[in-house]
Amino acid sequence: MIGVLTALSLAAAPLAPQPTAPEATAESFLKAFKEMDEVRFDNFFAPDVTMFFPEGPFPDDRIEGRDAVLAAFHSFFKLVRERGRTSLNIAPVEQRMQVFGDVAVLTFELQGEETIGRRSIVFSRLGGDWRIVHFHASAVDK
Repeated sequence: MIGVLTALSLAAAPLAPQPTAPEATAESFLKAFKEMDEVRFDNFFAPDVTMFFPEGPFPDDRIEGRDAVLAAFHSFFKLVRERGRTSLNIAPVEQRMQVFGDVAVLTFELQGEETIGRRSIVFSRLGGDWRIVHFHASAVDK
């Protein structure tokens, strides 16, 4: 009888949480970002995306529109490749995804030698897919 009760309690136990669509999208985005895979990377951005980049070599002002945001990223990827690197060292710390219906906000930190990078990425469900509508990147001194 104990074996049956154990089996029933295991069957009734909740399954481990499965990643939500925005979490899976965020994971895929970060992988494409790390690999500087422009083909995959570019597909994550909404047409009207806005972005605040961290300090140089990026623009200081808010960038508006997919073409402008991607142009800045592509210039950065080119600079990194010219320096002989084939990937980026992006290791999110304290990663958190908050979902509010058709909007999701991913936040995390990046540990640098002298600074802590802070990232906030806002996703919106557009046509059944999750797309980045705003990306904020900044850094604070340690």
